[in-house]
Amino acid sequence: MIKNIRECIIVLIFILLLPILVPFSLLKNQLEKRKRGQLASRFVCLECGNMIGVEAIRLADERWSEIVKIIMSKSDPGIRLRLVRTVDAICPHCCCQYRFRETEQTFVVREVSPEWERLEPKQDSE
Repeated sequence: MIKNIRECIIVLIFILLLPILVPFSLLKNQLEKRKRGQLASRFVCLECGNMIGVEAIRLADERWSEIVKIIMSKSDPGIRLRLVRTVDAICPHCCCQYRFRETEQTFVVREVSPEWERLEPKQDSE
């Protein structure tokens, strides 16, 4: 009986906190996107020397969507996958791919593993 009451209290607290947690997580996500966009507008590509800009983040979003579609189409429909995003910015000039390092607040060149090479769609410029 006490265990059921305790569980009910925990569920009730979670329900009451939900209207606070959801907007907080959405706001945090928007702030992180804005921070990455500001960094991208100042970041110089390590390969070609041009500014990557906000366009790099848009290209990475499109590329990641393509990768996820391919992975989902090749997996069984009943399986839930846990995916870790592997590309956060792509230079629009030379197609160099970058990961965002949260701790250092910078972009670093992404290392491509052979497993991901077979899953990723090839870009037209490659």
